[in-house]
Amino acid sequence: MNQRVVILATVLVAGVITTGNAHAQATDRPAMPQLHHVGLNSIDPDRAIAWYLKVWPSAKRTTVAGYPAVEAEMLVLFNKVATPPPGAWRDDLHRGVPQSPFWHIGANINTTDVAARLNAVGIKHLPLFISPTDTHTVWRSGLAPYLGNLTKAQLDTAKPAPPRDGGFSYVVAPDGVLFELTGGPGTRDSFSHMHFFHEQPQCAANWYVENLGMELPPVRDASGTETPRKPVVPCEAKYGEAGWPSLEPIGTIRQPAGTVRFGNGTMSWYPRQCVGTRCGRDEPFVHSRGQVLDHVAFSVTDLDAWLTRLRRAGVTILLEPYPFGDTRAFMIEDPDGLAIELIEARAK
Repeated sequence: MNQRVVILATVLVAGVITTGNAHAQATDRPAMPQLHHVGLNSIDPDRAIAWYLKVWPSAKRTTVAGYPAVEAEMLVLFNKVATPPPGAWRDDLHRGVPQSPFWHIGANINTTDVAARLNAVGIKHLPLFISPTDTHTVWRSGLAPYLGNLTKAQLDTAKPAPPRDGGFSYVVAPDGVLFELTGGPGTRDSFSHMHFFHEQPQCAANWYVENLGMELPPVRDASGTETPRKPVVPCEAKYGEAGWPSLEPIGTIRQPAGTVRFGNGTMSWYPRQCVGTRCGRDEPFVHSRGQVLDHVAFSVTDLDAWLTRLRRAGVTILLEPYPFGDTRAFMIEDPDGLAIELIEARAK
C-alpha cells in the first residue's frame, strides 16, 4: 500500500466546531463519519514539516502509522514520493495545475498582522486581485478597497471602502500545496481548514448526505431554532458571476456553493473554476488520487457494513479493505473524483 497517503486530523475543519449530531439520525442509517485525515504527497517530507512548523509554531513533529507528521489541530502526515506530484500551485497561472476537486488546506487565524510573522521566516503571501484590471493587488482580502466579493458589474459602480481587519490570504507550502489563512478579530486559531471544488456543489452535498450519512446545514429561524434542511431538488444550478478579491485576475466563481457537516466538522465546496474559456479552455477535474492534495478520510464504525452499503449504492471503490495501522480502511471516490478513505474506528 505504498501509494496510500494520510494526513490525520482532529475535530476542527474549515473553522467550524461541532459537538455532536444536531439532529437524530434515522435508525436505518449509520452514525455520521468523523473526520480522520486528509492526504498529501511530498518529495521531501522533512522540508515540508519544517515549513508547517514555521507557519504554525504551536504544532509539533510526530509520527503516525510510520509516517512523519505534524500535529496541530490537524495531524498532517506525509507520503514520500520520488517525483514532484501533479496539482501544484503555479505562479504564472495563479492556480494549481491540473485541478482536482481538492482545492486547499489551511488555518483559521486573525490575518490582520500575520504577514509580519510569516515574512520574518521567509514566507510570502500570494497576490489577491481586487478587479479584473487590477495591477497592484493586496495580500489579504481585508485590504481590498471594495467591500465583499463583488462581481464585475458591481465593481463598476462600487464606492471605495477603507480596509478592514482580517480576511483571507494565501501562501504556498512545499510541493505546491495551496494554503489559506482566514479570519479576523475573535477568530479562534486552528490549523483546521480545507476547501473543495465540485461540478455541481449542491448535487455533491446531496451525494454526501445520501451515501455518507452527512447532513446539510440546518435551517435556523429568527429564534435560533434549528430544523433539518431538505436536499436541494433539482440540485443543478447555473454558475454565478465571478467575484473579487481573488487569486486569479478573472475572479472566483463562488455560487452555487455546497456545504455538509459530518460528526465533528463541516466541508464546503465552490464550483469548478476552469469552465468555458476562463482558463483559456474548458478544463475538467482530474482525479485527486496521486495529486499533491490526494484525499480526505473519515473514521466510521462497522467498516464491513459501510463497504456493503456503498457497493450496493454503486459508489466507486478505489481500494478494497487493507490494513491501516492497527485497524482497517478502504477507499472510495465521489462523483467528481475526490478520493475518500474510510477507516474503521478502533473500539474504545
